[in-house]
Amino acid sequence: MKISHLALSLALAGCVTGADVPRVTTHSVGQWPEDLVFDPRSGHLFVADEGSATVTVLNAMGERVGTIRLASRARHLAVDSAWGHVYVPNEGNGFVAVFDTRDLREAFRIPVGPKPHGIGVDTATHRVFVANEGDGSLTALDGRSGQVLFSVPVDHGPGGVAVDPVTSRVFVVSVKQDRVLVIDGARGLWIAAIPVGRGPTHLRVNAKKGIVYVLNTEAGSVSVLDGRALSVLTTLAVGDYPIGIVVDEAAGRVYVVNNRGNTLSIVNEAALTVVRTRRIPRNVSSATLNREAGLLYLALKSEDRVAVVRLRDLE
Repeated sequence: MKISHLALSLALAGCVTGADVPRVTTHSVGQWPEDLVFDPRSGHLFVADEGSATVTVLNAMGERVGTIRLASRARHLAVDSAWGHVYVPNEGNGFVAVFDTRDLREAFRIPVGPKPHGIGVDTATHRVFVANEGDGSLTALDGRSGQVLFSVPVDHGPGGVAVDPVTSRVFVVSVKQDRVLVIDGARGLWIAAIPVGRGPTHLRVNAKKGIVYVLNTEAGSVSVLDGRALSVLTTLAVGDYPIGIVVDEAAGRVYVVNNRGNTLSIVNEAALTVVRTRRIPRNVSSATLNREAGLLYLALKSEDRVAVVRLRDLE
């Protein structure tokens, strides 16, 4: 097994020990893994390999299941576990490819706007929302049939997308305007624009509480929003260049990947405070959670690998 380049001492077999660094094992994927999502129903981990225009599929323990070849690169993925679909924006071709999460076969392709980038799923309605960088629009799809439902203008260069399945509100990062747009996912109407910190990129929703966590990547902070009252609750200082985020609703924890600082900030949701900072491998681009197995997966972009971390080793 290839050895990761870590900030602290390295050990054989991809395992790192030390007071600050959790033990990790690493597994080979495609070139420049940018994003990853775990599907609990199929037990598959999907990794968007930006450099090789592929999606590498691993099982829960990191063993390779297969490779999906795309028409052009994908930097983000979304999964609807109940419906058994993984949605893959092909940026260079202006469509979303839909694959079965179990047999990995392509079900259909859906034309959207130019340079589809951020993507989110409403798990209650099975609608899929795609932010198109090329024309500053948000396209809504029926994730079951592939029908395009509507397209609504958003700010130029939209980034990450997240959905609250309780309210059907869609939250879209406006990277250049330093704000988050709130769209009615049922009707395609603007609801609000909420100012956040400098250089926002990605965001996640705690659907149980209606809380939205927004990564202000350039500012090194996280804006915490009440997505139902449409207000800013607080802003948390994290590490250098936060770029990946995972919300663990069951444990009340939020994990923030600080790409340039090579750290992981752990947030207590009840107190809305950073309770711990751990060292992680360098140049992590994204993270996702396997709650049942107690595992956190990290995309190691410069190493073309995925790291597997036990959650208990982070506490």
